[in-house]
Amino acid sequence: MFIVNALHRAAQAHGASIASVHQGRTRTWAQLKDRVARLATVLRQAGVQRGERVALIGWNSDRYLEAVLAVPWMGAVLVPLNTRLAPAEVLYQVEHAEASLLLFDHEFAPIASLVREGQPGLKLLALGDAHADPVAPGSDALIEAAAPMDDAQPRPDELMGIFYTGGTTGLPKGVMTTHANFAHQTCLHMMDLGWDQGTVYMHVLPMFHLGGLAAAYTMVSLAARNHYMEKFDVTQFAQRLADERISAVALSPVSLGWLLDSPLLDQLDFSALRHLGYGTAPITEAVLRKTMARLPDVRLTQIYGQTEITGTISVLRPNEHGLQGEAAARLRSAGRASWGVQLRIVDDQGQALPSGQSGEVVARSPGVTQGYWRNPEQTAAALHDGWLHTGDIGYLDADGFLFVVDRKKDMIVTGGENVFSSEVENAIASFPGVAQVAVIGVPHDTWGEAVHAVVVPAPGVTLEPEALLAHCRARIAGYKCPKSIELHNQPLPLSGVNKIQKHVLREAHWKGRTRRVN
Repeated sequence: MFIVNALHRAAQAHGASIASVHQGRTRTWAQLKDRVARLATVLRQAGVQRGERVALIGWNSDRYLEAVLAVPWMGAVLVPLNTRLAPAEVLYQVEHAEASLLLFDHEFAPIASLVREGQPGLKLLALGDAHADPVAPGSDALIEAAAPMDDAQPRPDELMGIFYTGGTTGLPKGVMTTHANFAHQTCLHMMDLGWDQGTVYMHVLPMFHLGGLAAAYTMVSLAARNHYMEKFDVTQFAQRLADERISAVALSPVSLGWLLDSPLLDQLDFSALRHLGYGTAPITEAVLRKTMARLPDVRLTQIYGQTEITGTISVLRPNEHGLQGEAAARLRSAGRASWGVQLRIVDDQGQALPSGQSGEVVARSPGVTQGYWRNPEQTAAALHDGWLHTGDIGYLDADGFLFVVDRKKDMIVTGGENVFSSEVENAIASFPGVAQVAVIGVPHDTWGEAVHAVVVPAPGVTLEPEALLAHCRARIAGYKCPKSIELHNQPLPLSGVNKIQKHVLREAHWKGRTRRVN
């Protein structure tokens, strides 16, 4: 279902129903559609043309939802930005996407100012009122003064969004996603998750992530009710879950673990909660078993996917969660292929492997990206005859359940965020006196994996971990910075072609574990 059509339908069929509740503001579907059409006019008046890129940085909110609907409404291309990025990273993505305008929450006004200094032609628009920001006008007053515009009737193959993800060269890649890609993903969510028009959903996963945005578009398609958490706090989350009678939510394994450990789980009334989705990072079997024991009446759904396939690859559905027999053994799996998705396990030559044999996970569906923005080399490496090469290593059992056991890509997943080691290595290597550096993921009970750096100083140089960390924080987002730094006096192990053998460095941290993702 195309998102523009979905909003038309929601306003027509459920115009008086509540669409959005946030910070004392309540909008019906008719009101939301009107505001979206007016914001589209504001963007057009600011000079944004069809096909141009509009970058967006902000917290989950009703205004964020309006923005991610208004951009496709007027035929432009959405570029959501991670709220945890350093200013230099924001500038790179805005420049790389060739964005003509940046929408931002007031909290990000300093970053917006810095980005415009680096790109003087960039237009700025603050979400909400004018506030005290001298940086840009606020959207609310402009929306009120604008007339609603007709939607641009975007074509299925037109670009709808560019979503930046890490790159093995140390630079992020912009995943190009079309209206047809998102329509496919929305249909998958509606079939896989079992939501309906009566669902009351709280947006906890960041809406700048494709998974969070796909959930938002699904709620629009269902004309269901949206609530928002700007920043996750387990106490506030638990209280709101009970008070606002939330019936569905999606969490990262880290957030889910915090909820399970909270005493509020036994003190508050969570009887309205009917569905809990989890994903963004591997979950331990122990956390999953604890969830099933503590929330026995909640339907659990695991989604495994990637930005490059617009979200879903496979799903472990509620009826496939069990504590006995085969179902218990499959709790470690990522479920089976979602609707319209083909899954294969292939060897290094791209040949399909039989069930039970490990190889690279590849997938094909109408959700597969057109490629990476301005990066034909990486596009060619990831896509072959319509098949997306995920970079994950796994196997299929005889019934088609996918077990992900390792990563072919040199990527670390910490707290649901993807961190590519080369990006961190580049930051550390720029510190004077660093001779060698290797960054790996190590198991962590809270974050799943933690970023760990192994550093060799140049001869005669003494390095301090605290100085290296400060150097990193000035250059990359905080979540990408190492949680630990190990200094070596000997050269790092090298392969025959002089590549650092990271598997040797990982071995001490992962020894005794059955899989190399946590």
